[in-house]
Parts: sequence; structure tokens; C-alpha cells
Amino acid sequence: MKHWVTFLYFTVWFGSMLWCTSCHFIDAEITPKWHCAIFGTTLFFFISAGRAFHQSHPTLPFITVSWAVMLCASSQALYGLLQKSGIYFPATTLPICGSFDNPAGLSSALAFSLPFSLILTLSGNLWHRIAAWTSVVLITGTIMVSESRAGMLSACTVFLVFFPIKRTGMRKALFWGMMAGFVAAIVFLYHYKKDSADGRLLIWQCTWELIKESPLTGHGNGGFEANYMHQQADFFRLHPESPYSRLADDVKSPFNEYLGLCVSYGLIGAFFLCAMIWTIYLAWRRHPHGSSSTAILCLLSIAVFSLFSYPFRYPHTWFFCAVSISLLLHNAYPVVWHKSRRAILSACVLTATLISLRDISRIRSEIRWCDTANRSLCGLTDKMLPTYRELYEELNKNPLFLYNYAAELNVAGHHAESYRIGQECESLMADYYTQLLQADNSKRLKRYEEAKRYLRQAALMCPNRFTPPYELFKIHQEESDTASMAQTAECILRKPIKIDSPEVRRILSEIKKFKTDIRH
Repeated sequence: MKHWVTFLYFTVWFGSMLWCTSCHFIDAEITPKWHCAIFGTTLFFFISAGRAFHQSHPTLPFITVSWAVMLCASSQALYGLLQKSGIYFPATTLPICGSFDNPAGLSSALAFSLPFSLILTLSGNLWHRIAAWTSVVLITGTIMVSESRAGMLSACTVFLVFFPIKRTGMRKALFWGMMAGFVAAIVFLYHYKKDSADGRLLIWQCTWELIKESPLTGHGNGGFEANYMHQQADFFRLHPESPYSRLADDVKSPFNEYLGLCVSYGLIGAFFLCAMIWTIYLAWRRHPHGSSSTAILCLLSIAVFSLFSYPFRYPHTWFFCAVSISLLLHNAYPVVWHKSRRAILSACVLTATLISLRDISRIRSEIRWCDTANRSLCGLTDKMLPTYRELYEELNKNPLFLYNYAAELNVAGHHAESYRIGQECESLMADYYTQLLQADNSKRLKRYEEAKRYLRQAALMCPNRFTPPYELFKIHQEESDTASMAQTAECILRKPIKIDSPEVRRILSEIKKFKTDIRH
């Protein structure tokens, strides 16, 4: 009975991190998952603390937890396959995302669940083995059709380590064979989507320059979003003819968690990460069998995935890290855990409770924000501005809220206030769209030189976009500067089209008409 309760709890808890979505939040696919993870974690600590104080040797049935993880991952994999087959059409432009906003979310959840399914293939029960192998096939197939290169590499790594050659004389050959296979997989996947891979090389190059600006302490939490796009603009300012210019986009992540850590926390953060990895390794060496092998496989999968994507954006990654590290430390140091478990769990309960109480207030604000934003889109912007001002007190550290608030102020004609909020947004998220918004505010306030500066910066951030030079052309038109208009028009006409769209065709048509008119 106890195992059934544990199975149901972990199924609901972990399943909510994979399945929960809500249109009452601005980020309908990710934010609800985080809130479910927070409340589920708080309840788990309360239950664990209660058991620790009433039982002398409370244990968590690992196999039961593995079944819960396998069931949730298999259902998500099946959902993804239904999307791919066309039986179910997701409300997204991407081919297969499951209940996430991006294939990276789906593939990371499946890749990290794979070790838990594999361990169940060793069960002594035939039907259990059949169910486990079915799950492995489902998970692997969905990762493949998701076309997530990070997911494929992560899954390959798990398989290569799970099926080791146990003969002592073959260990060295196994190691070098794994290394050769890993390098070959990277080369293959690089050429599989070469443009996308080249785009990431640009991101990593600019991220490295960002790290060098503050190598010891980093740029602080959120330092990447606040600084990266300016660094990308500097790159194209120095290399205007770079082939990367046609691939540049508005970047929110370094696509490498280790580089992201160094950007935010510098060498100090990297040192603490290395210390944690060394501690985990020592714990695994003390107890490399049983549940510890699954835990280290899961962490290895996360480590590989983190080289090429952003898995820590999703709560399930933190769940897998916490479960795996806890298993390793518990198995390696059972005596220490037994003596200190009550103090540790009490601290966890207190911390989780405080976070949950804060989260309740945050949920109210985010739901209200989503409702306010939807009403604004329906033409009620002026009526919604007082609500935005109230929400500002709670959400003034959220860059997406600041951008939305500044954009609504811009629509309502409050350009000075929009500019002020936009500056706050830019300090947290200096992206392409913030530059365009600030340029429009400056233009409306007749600060033409400032508007030009924002537009030139936006054009350098994403050189393949047509909007910044077009808006620059319109400012020159307001200034009656025909020479600058002609120069900007030439730049627009020479620009290669990355993605054809009605907006691009409209801009080109207007520019061509201008060129025709000035000839006559």
C-alpha cells in the first residue's frame, strides 16, 4: 500500500512538470510547470520530514519512483509521436513539442528519463521487462523524430554507458570507442543542420567575449539576457561581412549551460560547479551499484544535453538533478544521512514553505497580468493601464512584463513613460525588440538622433532584419534628408532575404517606388 501511494504521488508530481499547461499565464507551457514543481516539492518535504521524525529508518522505494518516471515519460513520448504522425496537430509552428513550447523541453525530459526505464529492463518479471523495453523504444523513437541533436547525443551517451563491456581487458577499448563514437555523432549532427549549428558557433563565440569582460564574478544573475545582444552587435560592427550575419537572431540563451553559468557567475561559479561534480564523482565511486548507477547515468545525460541546449529552463531538469544527487549521497554516506536527516529535512521544509508562500502571490499577479494583456489586445489598452501600474509593484523585475507594459504605454501614446519603463527593461533584457520599442518612443518624442542610435544597434544585433533600416529610412523622411534616404534605401535593396514575408515585400515595394520617384 505504501508503494502505491508513493507511485501515485510521484506520478502526479513528476507528471505535472511534464503535462501542466494553462492559458491563464503569459508563458502557458512553462510557468504552470514551475508552479506545480514548487508546490509538489513543498508537500514532498513535509511528508519526508514527518516520516523522518516517526520512523527510525525511512526509505524511498527507488523502483517505485522509476516506474512513475517511466510512465510519465512514456505518455509524453506517445503524445509527441501522435503530433508527428498528424493524428494530433499541436498549436505550434514547430513539428513536435509534446506539452512544451520547444522540442528541447520534450527531448530533455525523455533523455533524462531514459536511465529510469533502462534499469527496469533488468527486472526479474517478464511483463515488467516488456513494459520497460516498450518505454525505451517509445522514448528513443520520439527523441529521434523530435530532431533534437542534444537529445540524440544525450540518449546515445546513456546507451553507450549502460551497456558496458565488463571484461577488464576491454575497458580501455570501450573508453576510446565511446570517445570516437561521441565525436562522430557530433560531426554528423553538425552537418545534419549546418545553418543552425553555425548559428550556435556564433553564439558561443560572442558568449566567450562576454565572459572575458568579467571573468571572475560574471555579470550576475540574468547577465546573459542583459548583455548578450549588445555583444552580438559589437561582433557585427567589427565583422560587417561575416557569413554569420544571415544566421543571426534574437538570442535568449547561450545554448550551453556551462557558458551560461560563467557569464552569470564567472570563475567563482565554475569553481563551485567543479566542486559539486567532484563530490558527486566521489560519492559514485563509494557506491557505484544499484540506484547509484541510474543516478549517475541521469546526471551524465543532463551533462551532455547541457553542452548544446538549455535544459535548466525546465523544472523537470532540476527534479532529476535533485533526485539523482540525493540518491548518490544517500547511498555513499548512509550513516551521515541517518544522523542529519531531520535537520536537513526541517531546513528544506522551512525553505520550501517560504518559497511556496511567495509563489502564491506571484501566481495571482501572473494570472492578472495575462488577463490584462489579453484585454489590452482587444483594444482596451487605456482602461488596462491602471492595472499595469498596480502589477508593476509586483512584477518590476520581470523583463517580459516590463516590455509588455512599455509596449502598451507606447500604444496608448504615453511615450515618455514607455521610454522610462523600456530603460528598466533594457537593463534586464537588452534584445532586438526592446531596441525597436525604444527607437519608436524616441522618434515620437522627436529625439531623432537617439532613435537612430537604437535602430542602428538593432540592425547590428540582427543584420538580416529589414525593420531597423526601414524605420531609419522613415526617420530620414521625416527630417526631409533625401540623401540619407537614398543611402538607406540602397542598403535595404542589397540586403538578402532570409525569410520572405508580406511585411518584407511591402517594405521592398515602398523602397523601390522611392528609388523610381527620385530618378524622375
